Amino acid sequence: MTRRYRLKVWGLLIAALPAAGTTNAYADDQITLYGIADAGIGYVSNSATVEAAGAAGRPARLNGGSNLAFASGTWNGNRWGLKGSEDLGGGMHAIFRLENGFNIGTGALGQGGTEFGRHAYVGLSDERYGTFTLGRQYEPMIDMVGALGGNIALSEVAAHPGDIDNFDHSSRSNNSLKYQSPTVGGFKLEGLYAPGGQAGSLPLQSSSGFGVQYAGGPLVWGVAYSHANNQKTGIGDGTIGSWVSTADSGFGSSINAGYASARARDIIGTSATYEIGATILGVNGSHTEYTPGLYSRFHRVEKFDAAGIFAMHSFSVALRAGIGYSFLHANAPADNVSAATYHQFNLSSFYRLTTATELYVLTGYQRALGSTLDMYGNVIPATASVGDAANGISSASNSQFLMRVGMTHLF
Repeated sequence: MTRRYRLKVWGLLIAALPAAGTTNAYADDQITLYGIADAGIGYVSNSATVEAAGAAGRPARLNGGSNLAFASGTWNGNRWGLKGSEDLGGGMHAIFRLENGFNIGTGALGQGGTEFGRHAYVGLSDERYGTFTLGRQYEPMIDMVGALGGNIALSEVAAHPGDIDNFDHSSRSNNSLKYQSPTVGGFKLEGLYAPGGQAGSLPLQSSSGFGVQYAGGPLVWGVAYSHANNQKTGIGDGTIGSWVSTADSGFGSSINAGYASARARDIIGTSATYEIGATILGVNGSHTEYTPGLYSRFHRVEKFDAAGIFAMHSFSVALRAGIGYSFLHANAPADNVSAATYHQFNLSSFYRLTTATELYVLTGYQRALGSTLDMYGNVIPATASVGDAANGISSASNSQFLMRVGMTHLF
């Protein structure tokens, strides 16, 4: 489906090697330059702006209005990257990948301004024993489960509300060690551990996860578990009230903004797809828990349960379209208030001009009910935030419609 411009590197440092008195030991190395450019126009029916700042005991006063704006990277996140492999013999390769994310409208770096915020790792890959990599990477929840979700078939507009379960890679893992097994009998396993690097405490700010995926005939199924630690060192810790972990925060929407001070985040998720002719059917679900600590701004374990279904049909080689529905339920954030629930509906269509270029129309509607917490720990009415496309532009009301029209090009 993608087109790659491959750059054969006959001696990765050939200009420097003669000065060192060495021969060309890298004649069979290969580096691939690749990327995606994606842009469009986006409409949102209600996006919140702050009229008066909030604080503990005083929720922010919000104003909501519709917005039409340039949209960068909705179907595919904008990126360019380099990946390479050196044949070490005996079926083993040294590998690396450096992938940058950016805003095509402004040229600004993505992923919080990191230069290689999408991927940055190096490792070894063996045909018999699997792959071991070190660096900034996807966790097993993304590789084993999220890769089968509605967010992949229908875009980030169709991710579970707020990407509460990280199916759509809102959170990557820094300083991580990751192993993926070879596929045996249709099964492959993956595990990740990212040490927090904090003196005197092994779990402090660490993250971990493991998962399994099965592929056989028309069925692909995956299940995974993820844990991230945000424990504080004491009352003098300057990060109290915020998320600091080897796992990125993933608190970009109004749906879970009130739980960024959690001591720990735990997620278990599962997804499955089944292919019938030109149609792909998908079902998925997850359970996410935010556990409070001594310095958290909430005081009971908050649980979110998500479920989703989708169908994608290819009407021709060029045209495909799909629909999806997601449901999210959270337990009540305090006594005498109702639990938050979110209903989300999605419709997406794609028209392929070539193998590398396609046009798209993506839509999502969400309705929220009940109560949640704001970032200061105040109980407030739940507000809508479609998929994770609305992260940063959550609604000021209990409903939101979002639409993106654009094009994407792979190189």
